[in-house]
Amino acid sequence: MSIFVKTFGGTRVIKDNDIVSARDWPSQKAFALFRYLIFRRNEEVSVEEIYNLFWEDMDDTFAKSNLNTTLHIIRKTTGITSEELFVKGDLCCFFPGGEITIDADIFEECHRNLMKATSDAEREKLLKRMFEIYTGPFLVEDIFAEWVQEIREIYESWYSDVLKELFKLYLSKKDYDAALEMVNAYFQREPYDEDMYYRAIEVLLKKGDITRAKRVYDKLSSHLMEIGIKPRLKFDDFLSKRDSEFMLNGNKAVVVDEKLFERFLFLESRRREKSFVLVEVKLTDKSISTEDVSQRVASQLRKGDVITFSGETIRILFHCPEQRRPTMEKRVVDALEKVGVKKGQYEIS
Repeated sequence: MSIFVKTFGGTRVIKDNDIVSARDWPSQKAFALFRYLIFRRNEEVSVEEIYNLFWEDMDDTFAKSNLNTTLHIIRKTTGITSEELFVKGDLCCFFPGGEITIDADIFEECHRNLMKATSDAEREKLLKRMFEIYTGPFLVEDIFAEWVQEIREIYESWYSDVLKELFKLYLSKKDYDAALEMVNAYFQREPYDEDMYYRAIEVLLKKGDITRAKRVYDKLSSHLMEIGIKPRLKFDDFLSKRDSEFMLNGNKAVVVDEKLFERFLFLESRRREKSFVLVEVKLTDKSISTEDVSQRVASQLRKGDVITFSGETIRILFHCPEQRRPTMEKRVVDALEKVGVKKGQYEIS
């Protein structure tokens, strides 16, 4: 029989296809002792220590009887054998055999290997495995128990590092959605890491999502206010930063998410006289990214021009009279040519 013990985010035992969760235990005392012995696995634990934790003030004779009964319940419930869980003299031992796998052991092994990993591919594999394993605090049922606090904090620290490393990894691959998923999970654990908030804001600006970027900045400001300090940077500092990789640059065109773009378009359409030109560029070459093109074209256009992208289409809003449309379309053609998009790879309307 194969036994898998899950300790992160809720303790469960999986015996082949049979799942034993907290409510399935016939004795909550047995379940509590089982968790403690998982924590002390591969150690020889004094029975006196167990008596003091679980049968405090009880006579040793009765405590011993309770311990033996409770260990029997653990074995029967989990499928663990008496060769793996036993009392030897004044010692209680849980030595998981080859048929027993504990997720915390895998987590620790991955961390050890991560410290020695030399290739990016190996590091990525280990980081993703650790992210998959960690689904919540270690032995969460014992959230207030002093004996588990130190190792729980170590695991949490490792997991925070995993989230940061995966954020950087996905960022390097321009997988911004995955990067944001990692950093959002990280903020739930580390709400005062100012530098990581700034990295997240940069990612959102790369995506053209100014609205969400501002929300992240406001969240940072709120958290820092709780401890009596202000952010080092203002949100406008990101919008006006020069020589950056941001899709947004204060001296050139603005790239925004579709929702904000529609808001700009709505406000312009309400004017008495039409004073804007909307140019749509459809990329017919599927190998070209609208996001990359938008980022590069933005640097070729003027401050005040607004760009958004989705699917195969880029839309550009120019603030000028309709009669200047031919000039604006020519400007777009020139910008596309400068960034390497050739005629035949796009259509303008």
